Amino acid sequence: MSITQEQIKEIAKKLSKIPSDNDKIIWNIWDIIKYIDLLEEVDTNSINPTISVIEKWTSLRDDIEIKKEMNPKELINCSNQKIIANQIIIPNIMK
Repeated sequence: MSITQEQIKEIAKKLSKIPSDNDKIIWNIWDIIKYIDLLEEVDTNSINPTISVIEKWTSLRDDIEIKKEMNPKELINCSNQKIIANQIIIPNIMK
């Protein structure tokens, strides 16, 4: 993929964030395109795609279900909120 300086200037004119009169930006775009051309020459057919550069597996713990019989009053008492008539009182947030 080869591109000329004039084509880069035309692209820069169409992109509002790249001023076409700034030669430094034009040359940076030119360098990026040359680098992309260089990358296209690399044969990656035998390379497996990677998700991470570190080959580390996360060890997960086994989920263990512990059944415990609780009555509703015990569940309500687990709350730190004020309890009136077996109901949890939530502070008024709409003042």
